[in-house]
Amino acid sequence: MKEKVGIMYCPKCMNNSLHVNSRGVMHIIVNGKQMDAGRFLYHLDDSEVQFYNDLSAKLEEFFKWYSGFQNVESITKVEIATSDVSCDNKCRLPLNNKFSVVDNVIPVKKLKEILENLGTKYKLSIEIVV
Repeated sequence: MKEKVGIMYCPKCMNNSLHVNSRGVMHIIVNGKQMDAGRFLYHLDDSEVQFYNDLSAKLEEFFKWYSGFQNVESITKVEIATSDVSCDNKCRLPLNNKFSVVDNVIPVKKLKEILENLGTKYKLSIEIVV
């Protein structure tokens, strides 16, 4: 994808110097629920097509799991976050800090497109408001 993706605000030095590492783990939480295997190993060095194919496959695992619930609610909230970030100013951040990658690495429009396709496939209602 890109060399430095997702430039964000660093809570330590208070500069826009935080960026998502080229590889790491993204945590996927939907409607407050996370599968045991709800972690997505990403490589931003892969092609954009490969990255989104891998993300779609991981989200599909969740949809398949979630659609098996008895009382399935509409999907209203999707959180994708990572602690695999670096500050250009070498700030040390606690590992339990997680930063959203939605609209930093993954555009909202692309995420909605993936969710709508999976919602149709698994007969789940998607009601996300951004």
